[in-house]
Amino acid sequence: MFLSPGYERQGLGRQLHDIMLDWYFEQTKNTVWLGTTPGTRAEQFYKKAGWKAAGTHGSDEIKFEMTYEDWTRKKENLIVDGEGLKGYLLNQCPIK
Repeated sequence: MFLSPGYERQGLGRQLHDIMLDWYFEQTKNTVWLGTTPGTRAEQFYKKAGWKAAGTHGSDEIKFEMTYEDWTRKKENLIVDGEGLKGYLLNQCPIK
């Protein structure tokens, strides 16, 4: 997933990521995986989002996995901490 540079570092990528995983795990409880190049901002993004490294994909990508259980646990922590989309909207995007 990529954003236009003008939209980076505003929490939008995280919101889209969370919406995507919510939708995915509403459809199935199967583990989802992705690959990304090591040493990139994407690698750091996925680690911070709770994805777990699960080896390699192809010749030069890190394979990350997200289980339904890990996602559910991550979401519970986000709700408790006041983060996530609702927390973001309440704390970062006040209505004027």
